[in-house]
Amino acid sequence: MNTARDLVIVAMDVPQDRPVETGDLSLALAGAELLDLADAGALVLDGDLIVPGAAIAPEDRLLVEAAAELLRQEPYETVEDWLWRRGRGLAAAYAVELERDGLVAHRREHRISLGGRRAVLVDSPERTRAGRRLAEGERVLAALAAEVGVRDQLPADVGTEEKEGTVATDESDGTGEVGATDESDGTGEVGASGESVEAAPEEREQPDDPVDRVLAAVGGAVTELEGVRRRRAVEDAAYENVWRGL
Repeated sequence: MNTARDLVIVAMDVPQDRPVETGDLSLALAGAELLDLADAGALVLDGDLIVPGAAIAPEDRLLVEAAAELLRQEPYETVEDWLWRRGRGLAAAYAVELERDGLVAHRREHRISLGGRRAVLVDSPERTRAGRRLAEGERVLAALAAEVGVRDQLPADVGTEEKEGTVATDESDGTGEVGATDESDGTGEVGASGESVEAAPEEREQPDDPVDRVLAAVGGAVTELEGVRRRRAVEDAAYENVWRGL
């Protein structure tokens, strides 16, 4: 079972008027990878520290990559640090992987000047499985989907026909970024600007259950990222007002 892959699929199935923020999805995907690797025995969560376990060879290429990125020497990495480090550009990487595996197709937009293409999910067993997991309220997938804004069950016809998703791709670079971007430069990377993210003003109580700890960390990181977006929006608006006054 690949929760990260399923999360991308359900994120693509949201209506176009509710696109998933790329940065939020990237953080959630990094959390999903941690839980998938923990299930496979590749790591153990010791409090908020990620302690590497046995070397494994997952079938999924991106999970192999994630396992290889685990820090195997002390001091071990915290869950929060992993989310920000591994999450950089991760949504785009998964979108490209889905395209490579034939799970998405491209529909050319009717725009003469832009020449863009939009990624759409195609009928596949993977799409059906992801939709079923979400509809059944599977704990981890449902929680991560809620964090990125996918709160409703998928339409009843999921997996029965090609449906336009929220992954917009640029024909020139093929990055396959998912949903709306979280950065003004359109990179879809988390923390790409190098701006430090302020710590939460209060200490969060750490849940006892490792799964709950990861889910809580994802929720905290998504909240911090939203704070960064809002500050930048205020700063950009102030900058524009200054230019209007000149």
